[in-house]
Amino acid sequence: MRRFSIFLCFLCILPLTAEAQRGTSDEQLAAYYFESGDFEKAKLYYEQLYKANPGSANYSALLESLTELGEYKDAEKLIKQHMKRFKSNVYYIDLGNLYEISGDEKAARKAYDEAIDQLPKSQGMIIRTANEFIRKNKLEYALRTYQDGKKLLENRYPFSYEIAGLYGTMGDKERMISEYLDLISYNNAYLQTVQNAINRSIDMDEDSEDNEFLRKELLRRVQKYPEETTYAEMLTWMFLQRRDFNAAFVQIKALDKRQNEDGQRILNLATLCMNNKAYDVASKCYAYIAEKGPTNTYYVYARAGKLRADFEQLRRVYPPDSTALSDLKVRYNEALDELGHRREAVNLYRQKAKLEAFYLGEAEGATATLNEVLDRPDLSPQTRAEIKLELAEILVARDYIWDASLLASQVDKDFKQDVIGFEAKLLNARISYYTGDFDWAQAQLDVLKGSTSKLISNDAMRLSLLITDNLNLDTIYEPMLKFARADLMTVQRRFDEAEAALDSIKTMYPGHSLTDDILMQKAKIAEAKGNTEQAVAYYNRVVAEHYFDVTADDALFRIAELTEEYLGEEEEAGKLYLQLITDFPGSLYSTEARKRLRRIRGDTDSERSRPRIIDERMP
Repeated sequence: MRRFSIFLCFLCILPLTAEAQRGTSDEQLAAYYFESGDFEKAKLYYEQLYKANPGSANYSALLESLTELGEYKDAEKLIKQHMKRFKSNVYYIDLGNLYEISGDEKAARKAYDEAIDQLPKSQGMIIRTANEFIRKNKLEYALRTYQDGKKLLENRYPFSYEIAGLYGTMGDKERMISEYLDLISYNNAYLQTVQNAINRSIDMDEDSEDNEFLRKELLRRVQKYPEETTYAEMLTWMFLQRRDFNAAFVQIKALDKRQNEDGQRILNLATLCMNNKAYDVASKCYAYIAEKGPTNTYYVYARAGKLRADFEQLRRVYPPDSTALSDLKVRYNEALDELGHRREAVNLYRQKAKLEAFYLGEAEGATATLNEVLDRPDLSPQTRAEIKLELAEILVARDYIWDASLLASQVDKDFKQDVIGFEAKLLNARISYYTGDFDWAQAQLDVLKGSTSKLISNDAMRLSLLITDNLNLDTIYEPMLKFARADLMTVQRRFDEAEAALDSIKTMYPGHSLTDDILMQKAKIAEAKGNTEQAVAYYNRVVAEHYFDVTADDALFRIAELTEEYLGEEEEAGKLYLQLITDFPGSLYSTEARKRLRRIRGDTDSERSRPRIIDERMP
């Protein structure tokens, strides 16, 4: 009896399994014929599948098969039958599309109008209807859908984001911009979304009509709605996209005053300006905050920041303006007299020491300044270590090489597995290199190549390559010793002596493997002197004359950087970055070159002309 029961169950299950397999097989065959363009056979299968399961997939495939076969009456019947069953206005769009294909334009327009007239009071269905029109490339009808939908929902949701996207696709950038700005007026939480959308839609780097309209429209709204801070923030964002930092400062300052704020926005702008080398604007930002007085939260940072911004401006001028630098030192002393007792003022001492050591020729005074800071009991171990390394660098500049090495060794010992410990080890390796102890330097550099800090690892790699490429194949140490000494002179800003030493190597050892490194060193000296064109000329010689040496990619990347940042020729810089990526795929600079090339080209151009279908699940 037990076996008989099992047999009966098997007989009952068998037809169901066979039916399931047949159903799967029919779907596969239908899809195969449909994809192959055999719509006659596809129609036969989809008719059966649609009867069994009148879902959207079977409906769409059957409708397309009938349309492709020219069986318009049957297609019309199918649409009306499906519409009656599911009662949705979107099927009028299918009907209109069918009439249009069959040549009945009047009936098509009537059907499209009906799809809009029967819009339900549902945000999701309004978006779905518009999406269907977009899929059929009926952008004007999609626009009408959103406009009518806005009225239908009584402005509870304005569809500005969707309408703006449509205007952008239709090439009406002015209306697109207006709609996006309406959206942030509706809800300022959309600010970032609108900024991203505008960035995709117009080139913020160009002096185009679109940019000018955006600027004027934002200014108009700022004046018309002074209480709406979002428009002021949007205008600031636009100025920053165009790297017009001065205009951004004016706008943020006005906003800060209007809102009676504490200057945090201005402080953020100052940081951005410093990162972008816009030191003149950064100085204005810090000065504005400092004017708020000592009770302001950011007063100390502002005083220190302004001095640093002014210092950065002055130190990029060659020959340096000694009078201006001396005046700057006086201002540092005044700030320290007022703020020196505060913990936050430690950076003022550090900046002053750098000014004294490297720009005023007062290395002894700089040493005293940093030693004064090191005597403070309130320093954190990390800050103390950083100051020790800065002091070591100054001692190198004073030619107190071994005192510098002792300080670096202390930091290395105290922070063995920390980035600052690796920096100390790198400094000691450089000191060994300056003094001609190349074997010891190489041993330290081999350890640092595996540093978790990419910057330290790359620096170690470059110095290691310099030593191995110019020493291991040459039993004569003298050229390398001379070069290392010239490198030290460059660090000490003894530029004329450094250039004389480099020229002596070329004279005494013509054709030496250091020739490309000498050109690289001369280029760095030219940069330090502020002679960018001369630096580019030296780098170009490296690329032209030493293309197969290890310095070629370094030179090419630096040419591209200078072309982009100092000469302002982005298109030419892009070509150079591309050349680096193509010719030197293993270069340490290839990743950074790709990032810069993408930024120059703009990585969203392909999105700008694409019709946008809005996610129907979007709230």
